[in-house]
Amino acid sequence: MNKYKNMKTIVEKISSGLYMLLFGFVFLWITLGFIQFNILFQFLRLWPLFFVVVGIEVIFKRTKIAFLKVLSPLVVIFFVVWIVFVSQNGDFFHKREAELYKIYQQVSSNNKTTELNVDFSFGKLLISSENENAISGSFVVPKGIIPNKQFTEFEKEDIYAVSNNSDSEYVFGPWDNNHLWDIRVGENVPIKIRAKTYASRNKFDFSDFNISEFTLDTSGSSSEIFLNEDMKNMIVNSIGSKIVIVIPQNIGIRIFFNKFFIINNFEKLGLEKKYKEYISHDYEKAMKKLDIDLDLKFSQIEIRYK
Repeated sequence: MNKYKNMKTIVEKISSGLYMLLFGFVFLWITLGFIQFNILFQFLRLWPLFFVVVGIEVIFKRTKIAFLKVLSPLVVIFFVVWIVFVSQNGDFFHKREAELYKIYQQVSSNNKTTELNVDFSFGKLLISSENENAISGSFVVPKGIIPNKQFTEFEKEDIYAVSNNSDSEYVFGPWDNNHLWDIRVGENVPIKIRAKTYASRNKFDFSDFNISEFTLDTSGSSSEIFLNEDMKNMIVNSIGSKIVIVIPQNIGIRIFFNKFFIINNFEKLGLEKKYKEYISHDYEKAMKKLDIDLDLKFSQIEIRYK
């Protein structure tokens, strides 16, 4: 009897140790940047493993072969490592043929503001500028995914919206090289942009934009945002994401924040912390100012000067 209890104790300790090592290494890889935050959302796809683990526990509990309970962490480790591998090599799970779609929308040359709404997930998104007075895009997508687009013209504001086809079945890996959106906006088009992203890599290069406002709602994504000195307002709502914001050196910034378990470098930049805000020392005297409103949960944000 004592021998059985000792074996049970050893197996339980081994199982607990394996679980701790597994998730310790996963979070270490995320922190070191080898894998992205959005891998946590991919792990949610493993929820059926809960029943497998419980089944193994029930089958071998209080038996002479109780040591086989160690199979439960080994099964979990196998699938977690598999997801990490798949997320870095999207073609491993199953390969999808790629299709190319292009969009082009001429916009008004007067001072009427255009609003661009982008809804994107599971791929790589780039928004940058071009010389034409238009919104254009080159979309490489897995076969079967058709980007939806809609242009609505009003008296004071035009709205152009582009999104994934939510009815399309998608591949397993989030970084599929066959899902790349390259959206270009005319440099002289007065615009405000709203982007909603999930499990994606994003680059928003607004260095040469006539953009007044940018709103980003993002979950499980990695985003780089390059701002120009004329932008006045930016709003970021983030869950489980990594965000890098590159700001011109000569502008004053004020950051309003509502945060829960985030990592930031605000104080290292010399920003003064007040109640629910950070502010640059030259904000009041600065000729150009930028207000950033942050609502972040389980995210990492870094601000850099260029």
